[in-house]
Formats: sequence, structure tokens, C-alpha cells
Amino acid sequence: MSNKKGLSIRFKMFFEISAIILAAVVLILFINTRYLDDIYLYNKKQDMQSSAEYINSLDILSGIYFGSVKNLETEKNCSVDIFDKDGTPLYISSKIINESGSAARVVDTQELKNGTVIETHEIEGKQYLLLKSGLSFGGEVEIYCYKGDVDANADIALAFTWFSVLFILFASLIFAFAYTKRFTKPLIKMSGITEKMANMDFSEKCSANSRDEIGRLSESINNLSVSLDTTLKDLNEKNRRLCDDIEKKQTLEQLRKEFISSISHELKTPIAIIKGYAEGAQLMIESGDGKGAKEYCDIIEKESDKMNALVFELLELSRYELGDSRLDLDDFELKGFVEDCTASEKLMFEEKGIDFSCDIPENIICRGDSVKLAMVLNNYVSNAVSHASGEKKIAIRSEDKGGFMRLSVFNSGENIKAEDMDKIWNSFYRADKSHSRKEGRFGLGLSIVSAIQKLHGMDYGAENTDGGVIFWFDISKA
Repeated sequence: MSNKKGLSIRFKMFFEISAIILAAVVLILFINTRYLDDIYLYNKKQDMQSSAEYINSLDILSGIYFGSVKNLETEKNCSVDIFDKDGTPLYISSKIINESGSAARVVDTQELKNGTVIETHEIEGKQYLLLKSGLSFGGEVEIYCYKGDVDANADIALAFTWFSVLFILFASLIFAFAYTKRFTKPLIKMSGITEKMANMDFSEKCSANSRDEIGRLSESINNLSVSLDTTLKDLNEKNRRLCDDIEKKQTLEQLRKEFISSISHELKTPIAIIKGYAEGAQLMIESGDGKGAKEYCDIIEKESDKMNALVFELLELSRYELGDSRLDLDDFELKGFVEDCTASEKLMFEEKGIDFSCDIPENIICRGDSVKLAMVLNNYVSNAVSHASGEKKIAIRSEDKGGFMRLSVFNSGENIKAEDMDKIWNSFYRADKSHSRKEGRFGLGLSIVSAIQKLHGMDYGAENTDGGVIFWFDISKA
């Protein structure tokens, strides 16, 4: 697309209108300059003929005949001579012209209707119009007019025309500029808005105040802007969802691979141990060593229990994630709930030298699936026991958040690394690679916590603090 910008439509329109006005002015001035004298002269001749017809309509025997003729001379600024049919002067007014002593030279002759003749005489450089017309009683009338007066009137009219036309031209140009500015303002506005639309900016809208084509065009551009904006947002949202779906698919595929790898690893070791000890027990039975065989069978039973626990946790997690597990909601007292969950762990706290504390207010009634929530708390406590170090402190606290309670389990020890914080909720993920399998942890506990909390529609999480780590989860109030 070319970035070159031509002349603005406002100035184009102004120049075009100005050119039309100027052409009209030039045409008017040309016609007036070329034909105004002829028009004035033609009108004067018609006026002289009308005067002759007026005189012919008068009654010569009337007492006001000559007074009417004199009044006509004053009104028309002309001289009138009237002659009898034998040439005898009856009324003479142009004697000044005749007494000049100079011979008149006929410059032009024109015959009008009814035998009327108009001659142009030149006397001492001055031209006069002379109309000769017969009268009804047989006489003749001659009417003289000074042609210079006609030319002077034509010149005055031409000068006034020039002045008027130039004034109108100037005023018209000002009006044309104001009109084009007003007319093209919405078009220029639309042009700027459509340029923004081309750059995917739909924030500005046209002002559609009129009901004409420009107003309808403004409304159409606004509708197009809204439609494009909506379509683009919808397209971006679908594109974002598609990217998220692709990313989730890739993540799920990676998790699937990791899950298969992890479960294969978790099952491979106990199966190998069971096979080895089973072979050893068989040999001991054959050799008659019943005591040794019994010890081997105890180890086989212990590893089988671990495998059974792993399969149970996998089935439980699968049920939660697939939505096959239903919540059995009930109301319970929070402090009693926590005490019941931790009662079986007190002996372990004493054996490992853990300083355990619990600060839960009384008479707080919560609502949820208490059995599944107990699994959440037990997983947190078991995780805390496994990771407690240093001062070996474990503390359970609650915080009122309005519509729900936030239950937290703190254990002293090392903080969780930033790169592990989001991964600890994944199946089989263990940040502490140094801990051995003999603790019976498979990396599924926090995944089960995540699934149970999602079933309840409540939040959960973990955060590092000074000297330890806090795991928390929310329980709805009754």
C-alpha cells in the first residue's frame, strides 16, 4: 500500500467549487463587457419608439398637447420636434443642436416597425440618436437623444457589475471554503477512523448526526467497526483457546509419558523384590530353613502391601480426576475434625521428636465431605512429618476468610525450590529426590489433594516462609 498522500478532499472540493464560481464570474463579466452597451442602446431605441407612439396617441387639438410633450422630454431626457404635414414646425425643442452651425453626419440608420427610422447623427464629435416617425394627423415627429448619456449609463452599470461580481466572488470563496470545511469534516473524520480500523484499532467511532448519505455512511462504518472488533476478539479468543488446547495436549502427553514412566518405575522395584525373595523363600523351604523362609515371606507381604497401597492411590486419584467420585457433604466442627485426623499421628510425632501444635478455634462449623477432606489434611501432615527438619516443628492453624476457613499446615525445614513449586501437585513428582522409598511415599498425595479440592470447588496451595513451608486448603463454612 502506498503511503503517499495527495491533496486533501477539503482543498480539492474548495478548488473545484472556486473554479466553477470563477468561471461563472468571468462569463458574466465577458457578457456585460461585450454586450452591455448594445443592450442599453437597444433599450434606448425601444424607449424612443414608445415615446413616439405616446405622442401619436395624443390629441393635437387638446389644450394639454404641448404640455404633455414637454413633460415627456423632461421624463425621457430627450428633445422633440413636431412638424405639420406640410413641414411647418409645430413644436421645436432641438434648436440648440440645429443652431450649432455644424452639419450633422449620419453614422447609422435603422428602420423600425411602422416606417419608424432611427438615425445616429454625429455633430462636433458628439453622437445623437434621431427617431423619425409619422403622426396620425399627417405630420411628423423627430426625437433626439444624446448617445453619450446612454454610453455613460452603460459604463456605470458595467462598473457596478464589476464591483458587484468581484464582491460576490470574494464572498462566495469564503462561503465555499466554510461550506467545504463543514461538508468534508465528517469525511476526513471517517478517513482517519478507517485508517485506524485498517491498523486494527476500533476504539474511535464516527459521529452520525445527519440523516443523509453521510450519516448513513457513518452508521455503516460504526457497524462495520463493531462487527470487525467483535469478530477479531472472537477470533483472538478462539486462537488463544486453540493455543491453550494445544499446550494442554502437549502437557497431557508429557504427563502421560511421565506417568507411565513413573508407575513403571514404582512397580518395577517391588516386583523385582517380590520375585527375588520368593525365589529365596522357595530355596529356604527346600533346604528346611523355615525361619528364614518366614522372614522372606514377611518382606514379600510388606512389598505387596506397598504395591496395593500404590494401586489404591492410583484408583482413588483416577476416580477424582474422572469425576466418578461423589461428595458426601456433611456439617462438622472444625477443631474436632482436626483433632480426630491428627490423633493417630501423635505417636509418630513423639518417635521423631517433632514439636506439634494445633491452634483451631472452637465452635466453627464447616461443610464438606469430611472423609475426603481428612485425606487432604492427612496428606499434608504426612508430608510435613517427612520434611520436618531443623527445629522439627509442625503447626496447624486456621484463618477465617469470611465465607470459608483456610486451614494451614506448617513444617520447619528447607523451602521448596521455585522451579518445583508448580510441579509438586503432579502425579509421581517428588522434589526431594534423596528420600528413599522406604517411607512409602509415591508422589501421589498432593495430586489427590488437588483433585479433592477441585471436587469441592475450593482453593489450595503452598508457600515458603522463614524457616519452613506452609501447605493450605480452604473449607467452606456451613
